[in-house]
Amino acid sequence: MKQLKIIGVFSALVGLCSVLGAVEIIPVSQAEAVKPSKTIKTEYQYAAKVACSLLAPHQDGTLARGTYRTTVNIHNPTNKKITVAAKVALASQFGSDPGPFGVTPFKEAVIQPDGAVGVNCFDIAGYFCPIDGVCVDFAFLEGFLVVKSPVPLDVVGVYTARHTDGEVESIDVEAVEPRQIRETVKIGAEEPTKPGGKRVDYPPKGSSAYGDKEPRQMCGGIAGFPCPEGKKCVDDPSDNCDPARGGADCIGICVK
Repeated sequence: MKQLKIIGVFSALVGLCSVLGAVEIIPVSQAEAVKPSKTIKTEYQYAAKVACSLLAPHQDGTLARGTYRTTVNIHNPTNKKITVAAKVALASQFGSDPGPFGVTPFKEAVIQPDGAVGVNCFDIAGYFCPIDGVCVDFAFLEGFLVVKSPVPLDVVGVYTARHTDGEVESIDVEAVEPRQIRETVKIGAEEPTKPGGKRVDYPPKGSSAYGDKEPRQMCGGIAGFPCPEGKKCVDDPSDNCDPARGGADCIGICVK
């Protein structure tokens, strides 16, 4: 889908970086949870485009109004277990100050021989909860998932889009070419999720990104996002994921 080949399109993520950071969210089949290590020696880098409507259909004018989803699939084609590192680089307005957290710290994941890792929009949003006790509820998130590896990988971005209501209308699959960059990557320390932490809406309340709807706090899902104190997590009836009908790891919303 042509409109999803949007490398170089800058979203209005100005001012967000002062509250952002990273946590490890690459929880998929054939991937092992590992403790953060000090460094990983890598030789290959992949930058996969990410465009995600999270809490509301995208409508602030940077892209066509609608709902966008991204999944990045990473395959280890070797017969050896490998450790890869990943981070998120947010796209900011051209010429703006990206701030200290425009690019998050790296986190690691182990991929089994011939194993595959899938990273979706909610996983990527999980990089930003919590950071110094703050979680960010994105209405829309745009940028890159940057993957570093000691060996060549198969990295593919899968992009879907639809109108604000209805089933998928468009899909595009893009193979991500590697750059050969030798680098020793420092792995950031994990920060445990604590319920009751501060939540920040991005864009802020009143932004055109929400239309006439109020921002909502997401929770649950495969990332296990918590709700603040005094609220509980319930299924979001506006999405097409129904846990009562076989939907696994559906994202929810926080209600009083």
